[in-house]
Amino acid sequence: MIATLRYEFLMQIRRPVMWIVYGLTFVVLVATLWPGYRTLDLGTGDGHDPKQAMLVSAKLTMSLLPIVYGCLIADRLLRDRRLGVAPIMDASPADPVGRLIGKYVGVCAATAVPIVLTFFGRAVVYAITEGRAEALAWSVPIFAAVILPGLVFLGALALAGPLLMPPLAFRVLFVAYWFWGNLIPADMMPTLSHTIFAASNEYAAYGLFDRPQAEIVYGPRQGAALNFLRPEATPAVAVLWMGVMVALAAAILLLTRLHAARSES
Repeated sequence: MIATLRYEFLMQIRRPVMWIVYGLTFVVLVATLWPGYRTLDLGTGDGHDPKQAMLVSAKLTMSLLPIVYGCLIADRLLRDRRLGVAPIMDASPADPVGRLIGKYVGVCAATAVPIVLTFFGRAVVYAITEGRAEALAWSVPIFAAVILPGLVFLGALALAGPLLMPPLAFRVLFVAYWFWGNLIPADMMPTLSHTIFAASNEYAAYGLFDRPQAEIVYGPRQGAALNFLRPEATPAVAVLWMGVMVALAAAILLLTRLHAARSES
């Protein structure tokens, strides 16, 4: 598993196209959301609070960059078959489950590096310009709770999705899914946006880091469908969302292994 992880990580991190596409998307992100990205307050005036600023940075980071993340992972599982090395790897003494986990972790870790650099790089810039070094301390748990669980799920989905359709078709559907299931307002149409099944939502942000004492600020939306999947943000619900993301990723990887075993038989 470790050898596969290292190999997949190095193969992915060295792809020039990954850095080019991420760079172009980051330019679009900054150009589109410049006022909010510059102040990290989204017009609320909280940009001078390091915790709030890092929460806003996480939200902006998870707006467009996960599209690149998923699309870049989409061809990695099929590459061995396309290159004709899959039979050789299947004949090796390596455990198929370990090889799948190594491929998943290695590819996802490498593809997430630009996202990590974007988020923590903004934290460093904020700490320097605002003179608030505590932003660096807040950035670590916020990344782990707000960004990482979604990437865990999206990585498994993008790795396995092309087994059911051509990678190009999956990428088109993945982009559509991202906007429909994560970014559009919940009251616009039936959508998974803002539910515990959305890879990008604010349950961890409000449930763990920014929970008011009196009012409900994140949860059911008036007039929205599927509100039963939008419980009020609490610490327990935040942990539930993180667990759902990990559980979905594990289920997808299990189905991927079962699919591969059936193909081999």
